[in-house]
Parts: sequence; C-alpha cells; structure tokens
Amino acid sequence: MDYDRSFDQVRLDQLAGQYLNDSNITGRVLFFSESEVGQLDSVTLQFDDDDYETIKNSGFKFHLMELLNTLLEYRGQHNQPNASQGVVNVAGNTISIEWLPKESAEAFRNG
Repeated sequence: MDYDRSFDQVRLDQLAGQYLNDSNITGRVLFFSESEVGQLDSVTLQFDDDDYETIKNSGFKFHLMELLNTLLEYRGQHNQPNASQGVVNVAGNTISIEWLPKESAEAFRNG
C-alpha cells in the first residue's frame, strides 16, 4: 500500500470537527517517539491555562494522543522522513501537523 499524503490532515480535520467547532483555542502540541515501533513517548502541550483545561476536559487531548500514535505508526511504516517527532498547531477550529527534524522539534520545546 502506498503512502497517502492526505492521511494525517483528513484525520486531524475529523478531530477538529468533533471537538473544536466555534473554538478560540490557540496553542501547539510537541510530540516525540523514541521507540522502534513508533509509539508516542513524550508530549509537551503549549496552551494557556484556560485552553488547556478546555482541551483536557472535552476529551480532545485524549483523542489527539491516540491519533498521534496512529500517525506516528503510519508514517514509520511508510519510511517517511522525520517520522518520530513534530508539532501539532491548533488555531480555533483548525489543526495542522508539521513533521520536524529532531533538532527543530527540541528547539520548539526548549524555546
């Protein structure tokens, strides 16, 4: 089976439609996988306190973590570059993902 370049965004759009309609939430989620099987190992959520409480209590955070595991596994199975780390950007009802080199993802986390 070939790699589907729209796989990530289609699923992120579904998640946004489920949880973020009419949302003003803004922030990002940095994620990392150190395992050979491509499972989520580390997450840094960068949201203000109110937005963090909203995503945590709504179930969005939980389902995003599940989705990130799926995306990490899929990307790894298809030998895509930067398959182990990246950033999810949330702006209102829009979610996007950037797969980053490890150094860039670490810089976001530390900066």
